[in-house]
Amino acid sequence: MKIVFTVITLISFAFLGSTHSNKDDVETELRKLVQTWDEAYVKSDTETLGGLLADEFEFVGGPKKADYLASFKTRQIAVASAVSSDLKVQVYDDAAIVTGLDTITIKKDDQNQVTKWLYLDVWIKRGGRWQCVKTYSAPLQSR
Repeated sequence: MKIVFTVITLISFAFLGSTHSNKDDVETELRKLVQTWDEAYVKSDTETLGGLLADEFEFVGGPKKADYLASFKTRQIAVASAVSSDLKVQVYDDAAIVTGLDTITIKKDDQNQVTKWLYLDVWIKRGGRWQCVKTYSAPLQSR
């Protein structure tokens, strides 16, 4: 009886361990995708951004995918950096919510201007890859 219990316990721990590891892998992947988005935003890399965003992507109360990508062609500001921090990732099978703080630095009149945006992204895994379907962002209010 002890052997059966030990085997069942070991199998349970192995299963739980692999599930936890998989969740960690997904969180790491999503964190990298957020970093890729930030880098593409700085470079106005609409090809990379287009791959990160699902066809039905849109900002809550804002542009849809096509309009967001088109805005880079007419962008008249130089973005020096975009860095996401305070990331929190919640994974639900083939869906995930990512929240964070994006610090964006732009160059205007040879001076840096920094804005901070709180955001929430909804990501869906389709065809083996993650794509963002919805984003909500709002400026960080001074406390």
